[in-house]
Amino acid sequence: MIKRRPHDLLRLSAAAARTLPTDAPAWTHGALRTAPWVVVRRAAAPTGVVAAGIRGADRSQRYAWLVNEHDVQSTVSPEDLSEVHPLDGRDLPAMLALTKARELLREAHFAWGPTGSVGFELATGIPTATTDSDLDLVARVDVLGAAALARLTTLFQHLGHLGTRVDCQVDMSVGAIALAELVSASSDVLVRTPSGPRLLERAVAVR
Repeated sequence: MIKRRPHDLLRLSAAAARTLPTDAPAWTHGALRTAPWVVVRRAAAPTGVVAAGIRGADRSQRYAWLVNEHDVQSTVSPEDLSEVHPLDGRDLPAMLALTKARELLREAHFAWGPTGSVGFELATGIPTATTDSDLDLVARVDVLGAAALARLTTLFQHLGHLGTRVDCQVDMSVGAIALAELVSASSDVLVRTPSGPRLLERAVAVR
């Protein structure tokens, strides 16, 4: 079975929408007709289904769903999008920041990719990002040693000068931690796990 990770984008079959629960918001059907894509959520799911979410037209429209594996036609990971460039004419702040962030992530030597509205647009070809969109990123870190933490600290400093808000999550075996929190001096960090967010001592979370 394919291992799917949070932020992966799944293209669904035309029949998938028929499996939506009867109490699903009306907008979810239109959203799937426009873009038959969902994003994998960081949540536990039974065998044969994937915890996913449907994106609507604005941030208030998000719907958590369990998608049948047999309705998934293809998977696009954030890493698959790391070298994908925006559509012509999409010179939005977040897209311009992505071009600069790409060079920074290359220099930092982490597996990475865009997520959020920017990632969704790059994967689907459907204009999703707006002038107010943040640039959401995920960086994968297998082992967080002193050298990796130093590179992440430098990365965080540079991402703060791209002209728009950048929200970078660092995905590790323990879960995902916001880059800003990971490089801070706080004694505790908030870790996103499949069973929900957990506040852990820094020494436990990053060992």
